Amino acid sequence: MTSALTADTVRAEDRAVLSLQRTPAALHAVEDLDAGPGVPALRVYRPRPGPLRAVLFLHGGGFVIGREGYEAPLRDLAAAGDCLLVCPACRLAPEHPFPAAADDALAAMRWLAAHAEGLGASPGPPGIAGDSSGGNLAAGVTHALCRDGAPPSFQLLIYPMLDATAGSPSYRAFATDHGFSADKARWYFDQYLPPGIDRRDPRVSPLFDRPVAGLPPTLVVTAERDPVRDDGERHVALLRAEGAPAELRRHAGTTHGFFQATGAPEGAKLHAELGDWLREHAPG
Repeated sequence: MTSALTADTVRAEDRAVLSLQRTPAALHAVEDLDAGPGVPALRVYRPRPGPLRAVLFLHGGGFVIGREGYEAPLRDLAAAGDCLLVCPACRLAPEHPFPAAADDALAAMRWLAAHAEGLGASPGPPGIAGDSSGGNLAAGVTHALCRDGAPPSFQLLIYPMLDATAGSPSYRAFATDHGFSADKARWYFDQYLPPGIDRRDPRVSPLFDRPVAGLPPTLVVTAERDPVRDDGERHVALLRAEGAPAELRRHAGTTHGFFQATGAPEGAKLHAELGDWLREHAPG
């Protein structure tokens, strides 16, 4: 029952994902970086020497869980996509509720846009990516930067949690029996959002942030058996209606979280697919 969940228990349980991961790709360098006041600590994944397109990756975990289960997936994604992957340690709920993570994500992206070439990145604006709750943050950052007139070069959203009202039909269709339950998704939002916050607020639920001009090329990946599946698919429909170049890829037979399961066939297939897309959209 979600009433028995605590941040400590879900963080401990999340370590089970490590058993589903293969030995990650060898990289040229992995560096921790202190970007200064107001910017979260950054980890930089560099697959090879030379110029690479910078990509900010905002990890999932329901706004509650940290980066521990993402080390192998991010190493694999940097290698597959041949990109300079930068992952910030955004503050976690419930200790740091909204808007802490959203503010950290935006600060990290603005810092990266200003300093990417100093990290050895190729010219051009960074891209942005995120999975699950990180997809929520990535979409929010993209919208903010578009309104600033400085959009990312692309956005990649992996089964994003975009609707804090939990109103999509897939919340009912896949409420239980598929690993990530609808109740647990709601519990994560409850940890992140203080009482009284409007769950349709655009910074909370990017699905309701319309219209947004100047959106970059977008890929949204969804899992077939996932309570938040319809969030991503509705988002693509709205992006297309606004004239944005948006692509949807639903992975049949999969459940929420398979990006992290790099040792499973579905996870390995996804990383190969994302690598191809990144190489096309983020050339070094």
